[in-house]
Amino acid sequence: MKPAPSDPRSSNRILGRSVARLEDPPLLTGRGAFVGDIGFPHQLHMRIVRSAYANAVLRSVNVAAALAAPGIVAVWTAADIADLPPIDFRDPAAEALRPYRQPLLARERLRYVGEPIAAVFAPDLYLAEDAVELVSVEADELAPILDASAAPGSFAPGLSTEALLLSAGYGEVEAAFAAAHAIAALDLTIGRHSAVPMETRGVLARFDAAADVLELYGAAKVPHRNRDGLARMLGRTTTAVVLREGNTGGGFGVRGELYPEDFLVCLAALRLGRPVKWIEDRREHLMAANHSREQRHHARAAFDADGRILALEDTFFLDQGAYVRTHGARVAEMTMAMVPGPYRVPAYRSVGHFRLTNKTSAATYRW
Repeated sequence: MKPAPSDPRSSNRILGRSVARLEDPPLLTGRGAFVGDIGFPHQLHMRIVRSAYANAVLRSVNVAAALAAPGIVAVWTAADIADLPPIDFRDPAAEALRPYRQPLLARERLRYVGEPIAAVFAPDLYLAEDAVELVSVEADELAPILDASAAPGSFAPGLSTEALLLSAGYGEVEAAFAAAHAIAALDLTIGRHSAVPMETRGVLARFDAAADVLELYGAAKVPHRNRDGLARMLGRTTTAVVLREGNTGGGFGVRGELYPEDFLVCLAALRLGRPVKWIEDRREHLMAANHSREQRHHARAAFDADGRILALEDTFFLDQGAYVRTHGARVAEMTMAMVPGPYRVPAYRSVGHFRLTNKTSAATYRW
């Protein structure tokens, strides 16, 4: 029975009603607050020296000229933050993946174009940008690994580029194929791609020494889990780290991970005693933000005489890129779960080769 107009319940109905969006007016009237709009007195700007090599042995990083440049407050290499571990996983992940985590700054190897090598800090963005050009990097270039479906190579001594071999399935796959009226086999590939949000990644860290609280502005997607990751890395309690998310000009999944730059601005705010801001340019975003989905699938499907699926078998090669980032093996696991799609598949088997190459790291992404 439809409530009468005078019934007080009618004004509280949500289902079936158009609900006004609360977030639109500030954006439509130009009053949105993105991380680029936020600033604090005496803040520093961080710029990153990035690898020009897809694969190389890192011999030396000379920062003397950059340190002598006007206005430069600090220049860090891996030696300056040697007490910090590689970036940990956001969720529990296989122990086998831990050797493949990314350091905050490259240590002995350069594994993809765009990998952070050094961080430059200055009170003026353009002074920091100029000083980046003064950092000298010496490296011995190696042949890059580019094809995840080729035979695995060496990631490091004792470590293959095949970090994991995953398998899942159910039902009698072999019997279904033996009894099949027809079998279809496909070799399928999906290319590497990524998100290009209107607003590139950006973060601003400020340490309130009186309250002993580290604030990070520009957090996106999963602030609580990212807060926990930052706290673990920096040796702080979760109550001593606060992530503040404002308006975000597009996320698509790639902005929800923790990257080296997120930790570096926080560490700099703590050690240098000043707010530190970093916003990537578009070229950096295309090189260093997560890519996704580059895979090759060898799939077979068994059918009966009426065209009904009896079984599905899939072997795929996932190009993870240079390192395993905070998502762990999530993309490979989701791939195995989603291959059957919405169909009734009585028997299913999937084998996933989770492999490292010399490309930008891959992770979760959605369109």
